[in-house]
Amino acid sequence: MEIIVTDERDERFVEMCSSFGCKVDDPQVVLLLNNFGKIVGCASFKVYDADSAEITTLFLNSYDNREKISYKLIRQLEKIAIDYEFKSVVVSFDSKEDILIDVFKKLDYQFVDELLMKKEFKTLI
Repeated sequence: MEIIVTDERDERFVEMCSSFGCKVDDPQVVLLLNNFGKIVGCASFKVYDADSAEITTLFLNSYDNREKISYKLIRQLEKIAIDYEFKSVVVSFDSKEDILIDVFKKLDYQFVDELLMKKEFKTLI
């Protein structure tokens, strides 16, 4: 599997978002997960505030290895956010029953309010 770094204008991302009933217009850093020429997942983030990025999409076309693929995409987004010098990443949910909450908990995200989770990056300074 190959991760492709792109932006919100990438037709493959637009098509995947549309298939999930989503439209993204804001500037985004987008990751596409390519498996033998087929996009099987995507994730993106945008600026949340001066210190934080916000994960805005995480879509998977495959039921196989969903958790593994989710981890791979989220971890890569975190690395890019660190490269952009963000100090944390946030993700919001529509409900407490969202199936991805457990994935984010396993990746050390903590609830900061009812439907918003945050992960602070540890620094060596």
